[in-house]
Amino acid sequence: MTPFKQILRWVAAWALVLLAQTGAQAGLGRPLSAAGEDGTVAVPSQRLAARSTSAAQAASSIQSQVVQTPRGATVTEYANATGTVFALTWRGPFKPDLQQLLGAYFKPYLGGNPRAGMGLTASSVRGDDIVVRSAGRMRNFYGVAWVPSLVPAGFDVSSLQP
Repeated sequence: MTPFKQILRWVAAWALVLLAQTGAQAGLGRPLSAAGEDGTVAVPSQRLAARSTSAAQAASSIQSQVVQTPRGATVTEYANATGTVFALTWRGPFKPDLQQLLGAYFKPYLGGNPRAGMGLTASSVRGDDIVVRSAGRMRNFYGVAWVPSLVPAGFDVSSLQP
């Protein structure tokens, strides 16, 4: 084998390793169309109904999609008019892979200022541009996360329920 072919094989092998390590790129800040990378799409993308006339325009441009993760959690991802996921909620017997779901916002989440909640597993993190609230007990974990800079005008984040 020539040195050139050896180098090509080495580069190809490392490229495959790097691709395998990146994992799914769906989640906050990513396109809603990539939500299937988090698990099986249980409820395809749908437009949310407006709750009031003042929020009608904002609500009509918001889409949601429900995804069932391999470990049994149900994740609902919310996307703005451009299709970018700005918020998500989860509920299930196990905590979902937050590194996967938060995507590029995982490091700011880790750097946020966590505050313990009322239970042993409850926490609230407010980072520079990430808010995560999670809680639960064995076989019942739930939470919500959103990126304030991506939330559409007129959308009430308090309406996000796991």
